Amino acid sequence: MKSAGPRSWNGRPTAAAGGADGTGWLRGAAALAVLDTALNAIDAPAVVVDLGGEVLHANTNAQALLEQDGPGVSRALAEAIACQPANHAWDLTPLRGAEQQHGFLAVLRTPRHEAPVRDPLRAASERWRLTARQTEVVRWLAHGLTNGLIAQTLGISERTVEFHLKGIFDKAGVDNRATLLVKLLEP
Repeated sequence: MKSAGPRSWNGRPTAAAGGADGTGWLRGAAALAVLDTALNAIDAPAVVVDLGGEVLHANTNAQALLEQDGPGVSRALAEAIACQPANHAWDLTPLRGAEQQHGFLAVLRTPRHEAPVRDPLRAASERWRLTARQTEVVRWLAHGLTNGLIAQTLGISERTVEFHLKGIFDKAGVDNRATLLVKLLEP
């Protein structure tokens, strides 16, 4: 990683960091280019807003959202800053200067879809009517263990693992491990 130059004890760049004004802080077009890069690294819509909620800078995703519903986004940001419920759920990170807060980095949270978590092993175990031991063998097979490692993990002989696999193959209607894994992932 390329260093920005020497840093003082508090983590701020020293004058040797190369700022045009001797402070080491980016200014003008260079600062905007860095800000653009940083904001566009965020996958969700992200904006820099002032304390009143006015958008000062936006990433590509946020620009598209603003073009679609600028007044609605601005209202939602202002409500979020005022700690009022809004249509959009914005995560706000205060942006502070040396003395005071100047605004926020606002990132739109993506909606969380509460999809039921499907456990393919449990579903397959019920569908194929596997015994508890057969289910354990399939669990370790799905994790990529060899027959020998499955035997060692379960404290049984490799021959017993092969016996269980034959029963599992018969119940699942397959003749090899790869096909079993494919069927295991079917709904």
